[in-house]
Amino acid sequence: MVLGLPAHPLLVHFAIVLLLLAAGAQILAVVLPRFRRWLGWGMPVLAVVAAVVVRVTQSYGDILLQTVGSSQVLQEHGAWGVRAALGGIILAVLSVLHWVATSPWGRSRWAGRWPGWVGTTLGVLAAAAAVWAIVAVTLAGHSGATAVWGS
Repeated sequence: MVLGLPAHPLLVHFAIVLLLLAAGAQILAVVLPRFRRWLGWGMPVLAVVAAVVVRVTQSYGDILLQTVGSSQVLQEHGAWGVRAALGGIILAVLSVLHWVATSPWGRSRWAGRWPGWVGTTLGVLAAAAAVWAIVAVTLAGHSGATAVWGS
């Protein structure tokens, strides 16, 4: 509770925006190496922060669900919230690995010994995780809005 209000609805928009930004930035980082160089270490940091905020928001949603009761729509919303949190975590891990495999800093310390296809594979997996995160957070938001505002 924050000033008498449940924390979940206060955090949810912040979580959505961060996860969508991280997912979009990761897709751009895979498709446009120039963007990856420009964003630098900010990309994996953004993805990790987004994953943490989405997971915290999902936890507060679980707490709120226990206090307000359950319905079919809220169960669906909770399931998509879990998927969005998992998608955020997977995106964060793959984003960090992709950055290590493609950044000058990462290549000089660890990834220089990796075969060249590893960076490409990590990029494809990170982009796929980003797409999944976008889908999951969108459907979580839609089901949450349906639970609050109706059809």
